[in-house]
Formats: sequence, C-alpha cells, structure tokens
Amino acid sequence: MAEKIIMPKLGLTMEEGIINKWLVKEGDQVEKGDALFEVATDKVNMEVESTANGVVLKIIAGEGETIPITQTVAYVGKPGEVIEEKEEVVPTPQETKKESVTVPTEETKATADTEAAKERIKASPLARRLADEYGLDLSKIEGTGPGGRIVKEDIENAYQQKKTVTPQKAEILKTEPAIKTKGTVTPSEELPKEIIPLSRMRKIIAERMHSSMINKPHFYLQMEVLADELVKLRGRMLPLIEKTTGLRISYNDILIKIIAQSLEKFPTINAYFLDNGIQMNSAINIGVAVALEDGLIVPVVKNANLKGLSQIVVETNDLSKRARESKLLPEEITGGTFTISNLGMYGVDSFNAIINAPESAILACGAIKKRPYVDGENIIVASLMNLTLSGDHRIVDGAVAAQFMQYLKNLIEEPLGLIV
Repeated sequence: MAEKIIMPKLGLTMEEGIINKWLVKEGDQVEKGDALFEVATDKVNMEVESTANGVVLKIIAGEGETIPITQTVAYVGKPGEVIEEKEEVVPTPQETKKESVTVPTEETKATADTEAAKERIKASPLARRLADEYGLDLSKIEGTGPGGRIVKEDIENAYQQKKTVTPQKAEILKTEPAIKTKGTVTPSEELPKEIIPLSRMRKIIAERMHSSMINKPHFYLQMEVLADELVKLRGRMLPLIEKTTGLRISYNDILIKIIAQSLEKFPTINAYFLDNGIQMNSAINIGVAVALEDGLIVPVVKNANLKGLSQIVVETNDLSKRARESKLLPEEITGGTFTISNLGMYGVDSFNAIINAPESAILACGAIKKRPYVDGENIIVASLMNLTLSGDHRIVDGAVAAQFMQYLKNLIEEPLGLIV
C-alpha cells in the first residue's frame, strides 16, 4: 500500500507550512531519509525527508502552496501501485459556515450548480481563497500545478491580467464626456493601488507583535550610557578573537555577555509570565534579532552566561549566517529568555522594541556616537549609547528594571566587572 507523505509538525507553534520547492518529481526512486521537498514554516526553512522506500507515485501539493500540518502532500510506494485519487482539500472558512435552510428557487439552483462546479475544479486551498478575494472564476483559469491543479501563482497571474484595461473598456472611457470641477480627482490622478499578499513570515510577525502589545502591558526605561571603555575593549579584543576564530567581534557580542551576567543578578527579568504563574528560568538564553529580506528572526544563544566571548562570537556569526540562508533548526530559534535588538548599525539613536513573547523584557540598543558629555565640571567629547528596556509590567516592577539597567550601565562603562 502506498505511504502518505504529510506536512510534518516541525515546531511547537507550527500549524501549516509552505512548500518552497520540490526536490524530487513523480517517478523518482527514493529511500527513507531522502530529502523530498523544502518547507517554509513561520520561522525557518527545512527539508522534509521521505518516511518510506519506493517511487514517488504522485505529488498533490504544488510549490508555493500553504499546507496544514498532517495533510498529505505526496504518495510513495511500489512502481505502478494504484493510489486513491480523492483529493484532500482543506475547507475554507466560507465552506465551513453553517448553511441556512431555504426553499430552492431557479436562482438558488443555478448558484448551487455553480458552486458544485467550483468544487470539482482542482485547486489548492490557498488558490481558492485568493480567487474569492480577487473575484476570479476558477473555471476560467488554467492550472500549472501537478495534474493541472490551480496553485497560487496561477491566481496571481490571472489577477494581474484582470487589472489590465480591456479595449472595450478603454473605448467607453474615451467616449465618455470628461466633467471636472474644482477638487475633482480624475482616474489618472488617483493614487496607484497594489495589494501585496502577506508572506507567511510577515503574517506571523504581525500576529505575534499585535498579540504582545495587546496582552503584555509594556513599560519603557531609557538610559544613556558612556561607551568609551566598551569601544576600547572591542579594540583590544579584535586581534585576539580574530586570531583564534578568524572572526571579528562585534559590540553585540560583548553586550550579549554583559546582559547574560546582569540577568544572573535579576532573575525576574529572565522569567516567563504564564496563566498559572511566573516561570523562573534557570537557563539564560539570549535571542538576537536578525533582519531578513522579508521579516525578522531571532536565533538564540543558549546558556550565554556560561560561554566565553570567543564562543559567543563563533555562535552568533554562525546563527546569523544560517538565519539569512534559511538553514536554522527549530531548536535554534526557540527557548529564548531575553532578547537584544540592535539598530545601531543603521544610525538609529534609540527606539522602543516590542517584547518577544513569552519573555518579559527586550533591550533596544542604539548607535554609539561621539557627543558632548558633562564630566563633573567639564564638557568633553565621549562615545555615548542609548539603551531602552521594554518590560512586561505583570512580571517586572519599575524599580527592579531600573536596578537592572543601572547594573548593565556599570558593566558597559567598566567592562572589567565581567571578570571581577
């Protein structure tokens, strides 16, 4: 009997995945453990392996389709083995609505016939949803997916063609009298409109950021920090770290170490707020926000307080590189207890970051810049940096957060405190 290949659950929060690319085609011989397709989840891209030996008998989910976990995407079995042709379709919200009981009329019969015809058309759930949103007739769209199945790209191409003005419409517009009064906007003067479908990553980011702002009562503490000693420390560490690792140490690497040591002194800032209480985390895992082309991802440096600077440099470089290549593993982007977000490299002086749930705080780091600084009775030029802590007021009290920031400030201004 042919074995179903399903969309696996690759993380605790994963509900669906997007098939980025098929690595095999129908008729290919595969063995258990061979990579079949690449899937994009809400956090990472991963290759999914075959769970059986045999031939790829049928691929029923096309590239670019969003597939819920446990849904079948392909069949693997013996050559020539017959499989059930019934297509698995995930009902859309419109399809699951409770139907009202009405007396059938000629009009409702025609509508029912049309809907039945739509159901017989082979199309992915995502394609059906987009067709409804764009007002497209699936029966007039030619599918390019496996077995002529209509996929997302077919809908988007049809929508682009629909936006083109037809010759008949252009003729009508040409013959209509142009009536314009003061303040009237003609079609040519209207702002161009384009709806860009949300990527899976952007949709998840939007949902989580909105949820964090709604469910976590944020408060913010900002502090200006003298960074002269931090600049000197990095200058001294650069040749040493580069000699042993071949990599350049960044300010972020040093800040990760400083933050990890500070969290040892203030465990509530390293905690989670749960429905049944506050979870005190023994591990200190620092998430480092990495900007991607289509969003943001936060790989995690586990047990950062137990690692030396060289190890942190190697790990952050590796995580950042693989984040941009979409090669992170699920366990490398989960389990964070505190996050650092640094926009200093873009010249940003300060900003307020949104807490990465279920964590209780996030630190936003601005650029290190030379500015006038009052030192006693003198005004000097110094390297200064702004730090902004966003805290969850359900867990973290203002006074505790202020003490944490002061401790952090002292370590940045005198980094030798790391080894004392």
